[in-house]
Amino acid sequence: MSGIGQPLLTGAQEWATNIVTPDPTCARCLVALAGIGWEGQIKMEDLAKAAGVSLRTAERHRPHLVNADLVAFAPVPVQTHDGKTYGRRPDRFTLMSAIPAPRLEGAAWEAAPARAEAILDRVRWFVNVEPEERALAVRSVAWCLRNGWPEEPLLKALDASLNRRAYRPGGYLSKLLRKLPTEYIVPAREMHTGRSAPRVVDCPVCRNAFRTTLPGTPLCGGGFCHEAGRGSAPAAPVFKIA
Repeated sequence: MSGIGQPLLTGAQEWATNIVTPDPTCARCLVALAGIGWEGQIKMEDLAKAAGVSLRTAERHRPHLVNADLVAFAPVPVQTHDGKTYGRRPDRFTLMSAIPAPRLEGAAWEAAPARAEAILDRVRWFVNVEPEERALAVRSVAWCLRNGWPEEPLLKALDASLNRRAYRPGGYLSKLLRKLPTEYIVPAREMHTGRSAPRVVDCPVCRNAFRTTLPGTPLCGGGFCHEAGRGSAPAAPVFKIA
């Protein structure tokens, strides 16, 4: 305990209590979300109860937090095996810092096209395209990188890990990129702790998916993949997990 009857808050709740919000009700909702963690899933009814407000009030103040770049919500649909949606689970949320990532400069600006090429190589459905179409895609992805977008959020926005069949890969890629805001808002966890959230990546050797906080394209940690990693120099940085 800290002070008289005041709990000692840590992590997400400590961050939330020190953030300037659009109004006091938004502050209560933000602290309630932070009680779950930097990210999670919640029903609006549960958010209202945790914040001590009515459901209507919680629903009215939710867009205030979104517009202030303090919370990002994403729907979680329930799908059948054939891909049809028949319902949705509680929305997923991520606490955001309201601080945009800086634009690239100098050498990093010049390196953006090469990084864009590497990103497109990891998008499984972006295949069988004409050279002109790929060149246009490289310019579009490089533009996002130069505006501060990190590689992993871009790959996630592009559904990179899905083996979907895009009738017009170039057109579909442009459609996904147009949905992105111009600026990339840094997640609150990364801004507060200096560490990003774990992400799911494919091992470049065995192609198995695993969670990691390492940058670049790490190996999954299997003995076979470690030996393969020692035998060749990959194009992207490879980090071995002990």
